[in-house]
Amino acid sequence: MRRQGVEVELDGKIFDNLSFYANYAYTELRSMGGEPAGEEAEAERAKHRVNAGLRYNLFENTMLMLDYKYQSEQSSQVSEEISEDEYEWYTIDMDAYHVFDFAVEQTLFKKYGYVENAVLKFYINNLLDEEYENTRGFPMTDRTCGAALSFSF
Repeated sequence: MRRQGVEVELDGKIFDNLSFYANYAYTELRSMGGEPAGEEAEAERAKHRVNAGLRYNLFENTMLMLDYKYQSEQSSQVSEEISEDEYEWYTIDMDAYHVFDFAVEQTLFKKYGYVENAVLKFYINNLLDEEYENTRGFPMTDRTCGAALSFSF
């Protein structure tokens, strides 16, 4: 398998309370042999991927987070073994997609007894309810709302 591409990441602060991150990846995989596993791996990677996000400290312990994900269209070659050492191949074409996630993160406390870094997070994943598929062609999750509590001790 030959992998060629470039990955670039940039992050920083726009203002004291507003930061950002962005990364881009271009990947091209080429199977150098005729083995099914190599051809399947070659097809399972989108050529272009983008991840970006903004972090805004609204108050001292409250952060607003907006994340963006993009993946270019791709065709996935999937094999299914129909008998011993005999495979049937089929192609799944997947459209490009854009997904936005939004969250509000509240730091409850830094240290309380043995418990440290308690954070309560409310989130909406797939904010715009984009319909898209994973690398095997299965539909991905619709808009998801939830809450998470994390801490360490």
